Amino acid sequence: MRVLVTGGSGFLGSHLAVALQAAGHVPVSFDLAPPGAEARAVLGDAEVIHAPGQITDLARIMDVCRAEGIEALVHSAGIVGLETSLVQPAATYQTNVMGMVNVCEAARQLAMARLVYLSSNAAYHAGDGTPLKEADPVFSISGGNPAGHYGTTKMACEAIGLAYASFHGLDVLALRITAVYGFGMRTPMFIKPMVEGAVLGRPVRFATGGPMKRDYTYVPDCAAAVVRSLACPAPPTGAQRVFNVAAGQARSATEVAGIVRRLLPGADIEIGDGLSPLEEVNARMRASLDISAARQMLGWAPAFPLEDGIHDYAERFRAFQSGGGALPRGGVMS
Repeated sequence: MRVLVTGGSGFLGSHLAVALQAAGHVPVSFDLAPPGAEARAVLGDAEVIHAPGQITDLARIMDVCRAEGIEALVHSAGIVGLETSLVQPAATYQTNVMGMVNVCEAARQLAMARLVYLSSNAAYHAGDGTPLKEADPVFSISGGNPAGHYGTTKMACEAIGLAYASFHGLDVLALRITAVYGFGMRTPMFIKPMVEGAVLGRPVRFATGGPMKRDYTYVPDCAAAVVRSLACPAPPTGAQRVFNVAAGQARSATEVAGIVRRLLPGADIEIGDGLSPLEEVNARMRASLDISAARQMLGWAPAFPLEDGIHDYAERFRAFQSGGGALPRGGVMS
């Protein structure tokens, strides 16, 4: 199919474009800016059409979809992160919520085959430490989402997509991805400065964060889940449309540091064993994700244990730093 990827110039979007082309699709990137240096390195010789535009501009989205003959849509664009959302709450809601409305409208009006929304574990309100399942609470009548306005938009966007599915027959699937890491990543999540600092031979210091757990998911695994989501049969009426996509095992930042030290001898990493006030709030929704539904209904499972993902990430970053031409393709193409 011809697939529009919103946010296609970004970290996840560029990896998605490569995976989609490898699966036989024609990716069209819809993004305000062209790919940066790292995204271009990810894309390599992949043939990706770049259509500039803003996710809040429905008319532009419609024009691009008509001009490019778009048959399906993967929505990954948006403002990301707890901290950013607390600084820019209005912009977070305007971009993320109305962006979701716009892609749903485009898919509805143009009768697209499917819309895949890249949601997040941030949609969960809080957990008790056990693996989070898709049916766990995403709302509380007494407190806000631990991931701030960002998590609130993820919860809202899932609800918007499900409403379009229920009342307009739009085939929407939402993937709750978590802690996606790999070459080209922008959000640090401890793992980026650890891996890249080790490759560059720089000391890395964190005052806090050691106990913070994340279910780190290597970006090729996330891209593979999107490809599977475009290929799987449409769910029957009343069937599940929201799926966890993760490694299925939460690891602390201290554990990540240990893995990086083992894989990259000489890595100089120090991390505090406490949590900052903001980290303490965010830790409430940090747990392993139950991925059994994605295995069963999407036919997807992660291929990269954290150790393998970190090794591949380091090799790709090292190749990029050396300027040696095309990056290793093993991870992205798996």
